[in-house]
Amino acid sequence: MKRQRPDRPIKGQVHAISLRPSDKADGIEATPEKWSFADIDFSPTAILRDDRRRRCRAEARPTTHASFHGRGNRGNQVSADQSHGIGARVAGCLLVLALVQVEAAQGVNSGEIAVADPLAAHLERGQAYLEQGEYAKAVLEFEQVLRFDNLPPDLRERAEIYSKSAQDYREGKRLSGFAYTETGGGYYRENTTRTTNALGGAPARDWFWKARIGGGLTYIASEDITLDGNLDYRYLYYDDTNRRDDEELRWNAAVVQSLANGSQSIGLRGRASYRGADGYRQDYGLFVNRGLLVDPDNQITLEGEVRSRQYPRGAERDNSRDIGQLWLSWTRALLGGRGSLTLTGTGGWEWATHDRPTGDQTFYGAQIEWGRDYSDRLGIFLFGLWEHNGYHEDITEDDGIEEARVLTPNLDTYELGGGLTYAFASKWTLRPEILYLRDEGNTRFSDYSSTEIWVTVRRSF
Repeated sequence: MKRQRPDRPIKGQVHAISLRPSDKADGIEATPEKWSFADIDFSPTAILRDDRRRRCRAEARPTTHASFHGRGNRGNQVSADQSHGIGARVAGCLLVLALVQVEAAQGVNSGEIAVADPLAAHLERGQAYLEQGEYAKAVLEFEQVLRFDNLPPDLRERAEIYSKSAQDYREGKRLSGFAYTETGGGYYRENTTRTTNALGGAPARDWFWKARIGGGLTYIASEDITLDGNLDYRYLYYDDTNRRDDEELRWNAAVVQSLANGSQSIGLRGRASYRGADGYRQDYGLFVNRGLLVDPDNQITLEGEVRSRQYPRGAERDNSRDIGQLWLSWTRALLGGRGSLTLTGTGGWEWATHDRPTGDQTFYGAQIEWGRDYSDRLGIFLFGLWEHNGYHEDITEDDGIEEARVLTPNLDTYELGGGLTYAFASKWTLRPEILYLRDEGNTRFSDYSSTEIWVTVRRSF
């Protein structure tokens, strides 16, 4: 299960090279007569927070794409042929993903041992592992039937949330769900980089407060089919009045088929993100997923998605794009079921539907997640991420000091973070976290680094 990347403060001034309505309020204006490298939204809020963790998660993670033929600075000319939605290439990705799903199903039918009621078998094994304190194994079994998003990172609580739905099913209740509220606050610190020095050497510092509410429903339609849906609303308030607040609504719906040694699913997911005076950015995509339980301790997961990211009117409109992405992950239960390790590799392609100057983009990366429950009250989790973004079009960069140079932009993104979970009462948890970000690119304004710390309290229902 992909981890949702933590919320990021949205800056009200240029921190890398993105210009927004709030930036203009600070006296920063783009030059309308000619395009410059500062018009490209390479900021962490656009490349990292908007994706996510390419988790479309998701970010998971949702995003967007077009085509590339040749190189060169294309300026601001918009191709009408590239503005007509997802297009032929993304349709091709949809077909490929559908074929992967069908092939996986055929492999299951021919190679797995038939089980009369695989759904009930997974739920029963999951409950047995939970009662034995083997929480990681319990989660692996439960998630062959149930797909709840935005669960807490500690294994015990995740297993108990799934167990409630399993118990409802045993009692003849096919519809069940969960809900949560979460609130807290923290401090954002932008670290000194080449970019901050170029912009005057005044890195941002700010306190923030966050609130979150959401939940999910699951309906067990038959002995092997489950219908799942999730909603998650997030709000961030910043102490700096020159920054706009941030809000976002994430949603997904999926059909899950439980198999003897795993599961497969197909669904839709997306989010609506507030972008200031221009309105809301809309993300939506189709995903397919195939999970194979190799044994009680190990699972291999292949997931694919095609999605569209549509920015509202205004300067960010040219960043609209279509995206195709694949993930391959391995999850292993550790420490007698009290720990879990997940390694993920990912890669994909972006098609620039509104002819952004940098053109299309190829990206690939890796992620590691580790967690352990030290007791029924205390747990720890760590994660790391690296992603390389390579753009396909040359651009001309002029920093006002050196002569203009032609280059093809690229960007490497790094994340490192972790935290603790402490259950101080029934269904109440306290979670302190820390997150370090680093962007390294080949342009003058592409470097970025920040450190965030925050504490939240969560109530599960």
